[in-house]
Amino acid sequence: MSSTSLQETIAEAIQKADKSFFNEDYMKQAMAVITALRKAGYEIVPNKASDGLVDFACDNLPFGRLKQQDFIKELYVLLVENSRRFPQ
Repeated sequence: MSSTSLQETIAEAIQKADKSFFNEDYMKQAMAVITALRKAGYEIVPNKASDGLVDFACDNLPFGRLKQQDFIKELYVLLVENSRRFPQ
């Protein structure tokens, strides 16, 4: 992730997405924000995991003897990477 703040990333994406002063394309701006956030290493996910995502995570938990910190890191990545597959 870059050192640019989240707010700066969003503001810059909106500024670059649409230069019109009237009839702005808000969908274009929104997509530019999402793309910029992903490029900066962020992902937009629901604040609660869906039942489908929880079931998927249970079926795909990292296995082996992992330290707690490593297990949590791997589980987090698994949940974030698959959150769009299992909407609320």
